[in-house]
Amino acid sequence: MQFQKFTMSITLATLAVSAQQHVATANPPSASHASTKYEVILQQLGLKTTQSQAISSPTQFQSQKSISTDQAGQTFFRQPLHLLRSAAFPDGGYVPSTYEFTLTIPKDAGQPLKAVTITQATNVETVQFDVTHSKAFNSRRAAGTEIQLASVGGNQPSNAGEATIVFDQPILPGNTVTIALAARRNPIGSGVYQFGVTAYPDGENSLGQFLGYGRINFYGNSN
Repeated sequence: MQFQKFTMSITLATLAVSAQQHVATANPPSASHASTKYEVILQQLGLKTTQSQAISSPTQFQSQKSISTDQAGQTFFRQPLHLLRSAAFPDGGYVPSTYEFTLTIPKDAGQPLKAVTITQATNVETVQFDVTHSKAFNSRRAAGTEIQLASVGGNQPSNAGEATIVFDQPILPGNTVTIALAARRNPIGSGVYQFGVTAYPDGENSLGQFLGYGRINFYGNSN
């Protein structure tokens, strides 16, 4: 009986040594990281990688969530709109006039056009706009099919030389629109005036896109 117990002990010891050698052979220690048997088991089960990711993943998810939250609800144009032309009729000094700004919405813009803000760059004189007499047309000139405007004469910027045109129905991509913005008077003197044009897509929290400056040359008072 004692001999059998002794033989069984030797057999168990041999199996244990063999198992340890098998584990060590399957997962040799690297020079940069001395693997213990516990770490080897974690690697075999894939737990170490999972735990490592569990430390970094919350930060990654929080970062992605914060980015999504910052941009949530904001609409923007996928492709930029183009300011095609700007002109004044008439262009003489100190007379009532209409300023035309023509812009096109590319087919791949991603969002329809809802509003346009026109702001005069600082110059010798400041133009006063009259939004209540302004119009918009679905063409390259102030003629043809008229586009209905919303909130005509409503809340306007308090800054002199600035006006916002809001369309009753958003202008779909692939269209060209001309805004005929009424001005109470042209500048009295000759010179080139610049008007910045910013387009806004449809949406409550839309991001405006600056299209550049429309240049209009005034020729002064002929009297």
